[in-house]
Amino acid sequence: MKRFRLAILILIGSVSPLRAELYEPKEVKSEKAIKSDQGVVRLSLRSQRQFIETAYIYFVEMLPDGSDGQRMLQFERGAGVPLMGTNMIDVKVKYYRVPKGRYRLLAYTVACAGLPPPGTTCSFYGNSMPTARYATGSPTFEVASNTVTDWGDFIIEYAKVVDLDNFDLFSDRFSDDGYEIRWRAIKTAIQPTFASLPAGPAPVVPVNFLSRIECEQRPKSKTVQFPFRCPVVTEK
Repeated sequence: MKRFRLAILILIGSVSPLRAELYEPKEVKSEKAIKSDQGVVRLSLRSQRQFIETAYIYFVEMLPDGSDGQRMLQFERGAGVPLMGTNMIDVKVKYYRVPKGRYRLLAYTVACAGLPPPGTTCSFYGNSMPTARYATGSPTFEVASNTVTDWGDFIIEYAKVVDLDNFDLFSDRFSDDGYEIRWRAIKTAIQPTFASLPAGPAPVVPVNFLSRIECEQRPKSKTVQFPFRCPVVTEK
């Protein structure tokens, strides 16, 4: 298991990690870069607030009987440098080549590089970072040969039911425990370089994984250190 600075996956259960073949999909710029047994996946990974370390998300291939296979996909999003005009909050769509097959969301974490085993949390300088692993019931996705599949926008979202306009998260010392992964569709159109490819199957996303965030970017009035709420748009 990898350790990154003081980011450590701490075991709080007794189940051993899945033996899997880790596959880090390559980003592609055109359909010419994919092979006959691959498809293109469109995906965004971001968070509702700025973290100072990388976020990771994992998918596992599903066998015909619905059980987990050996192949595992890892995607990541760097923290960026807000002072330089980049962050990990705004939508950032990328296109990847992925072997054909059916996959499901397996896990995610922030700061700890490595698939979190069941019953673990990531400790970063003494803070519990957003981490989860799903045995069942997570969103499923499919990749068909020579297609472009919209896997969507994954957000590490503040899931506590609070009024973000009046709740002081700075004093919430367990705020990192209040995050969960959520999903929303990507609103922007497919890039022209992939527009000639047929569209792959739509994802199957349980309602409890749907995001409450509707905006593509952090409202400019909100700082990157705290979760934002999208402004309400009123019809004229």
